[in-house]
Amino acid sequence: MAKYKVVITDFGSPENELESAEFQQSGLDVEVVRLNAKTPQELLPHVLDADGLIVQWCQVPRDILQQLKQCKVISRYGIGVDMIDLAAAGELGIPVCNTPDYCIEEVSTHTLSFILMLNRQIAAQDAHVRAGKWGLPQPTPPARLSTQTLGVVGMGNIGRVVVQKAQAFGLKVLVYDPYLSADKAAAAGVEQVDLNTLLQRADYVTLHCPLTDETRHLISAAQFKLMKPTSCLINMARGPVVDQPALVEALVNKTIAGAALDVFEKEPPPADEPILKLDNVIFTPHLSSLSADSFIQLRREVVLNVVLVLGGKPPRAVVNRKHLVT
Repeated sequence: MAKYKVVITDFGSPENELESAEFQQSGLDVEVVRLNAKTPQELLPHVLDADGLIVQWCQVPRDILQQLKQCKVISRYGIGVDMIDLAAAGELGIPVCNTPDYCIEEVSTHTLSFILMLNRQIAAQDAHVRAGKWGLPQPTPPARLSTQTLGVVGMGNIGRVVVQKAQAFGLKVLVYDPYLSADKAAAAGVEQVDLNTLLQRADYVTLHCPLTDETRHLISAAQFKLMKPTSCLINMARGPVVDQPALVEALVNKTIAGAALDVFEKEPPPADEPILKLDNVIFTPHLSSLSADSFIQLRREVVLNVVLVLGGKPPRAVVNRKHLVT
């Protein structure tokens, strides 16, 4: 039986026992090498003879990929794959796979939590009481949630469940997704609109699109000017989907009322990042996907991608299929 080498380039867990156990259970003879690479250069020379890579955040650019001698698959701990050069991997015949369904429940629930906190002014009321005050902390009371409109940008796996949960709270839902068919929009009970219309009409705008050349700074100064002064932005996608300095300006100038961010343009944000000083923003540290259950599912599914390919079976969840040379 062939012996394979799989390199885990980086991961938040301090150990890889679960991954090793999954490989062992597969029946494949796999040596798991764990790195803690922060830069592409730290991958060398460890990945040169790897049969597979498992990646979290470390960048895997074209020049690294071109040096891989026998890599058969790259599997990502997560959904987004903007840290891997998909075109280069495809040209080299390397399928790049993700774990698209491991955190649908968690991220969609986190999104609704943000909406509820913004609507009910939870953060402001909490700070009000902690400061020894009582009564209404803001000039106007919140609107009834069931009278408001949610705009969802990107209706993939997570966006669809956000829609379902939002509708349960009585929110009207608008969707912008250029890849969504009219039939699917109708079946979901949403109104399909262009981005400008969504921004003009929504009380909450939540982002669930991948980071690509098409979506980088999708929301910037021009887009904020279209939004209602009472509206809020929620970013659950990637930090660079939003022009962060433009967001700060919109929040300071009250062009929009507030925001909730699970992601930043630079992560972690520097201590002097201006947005951290604003009191009309809610922050979480890019952990909307996390639960005890999702963490286990993530680790099992990331290994499954590799096991399938090394075992001679078709991979699942291939994200660079259009580039793939076979």
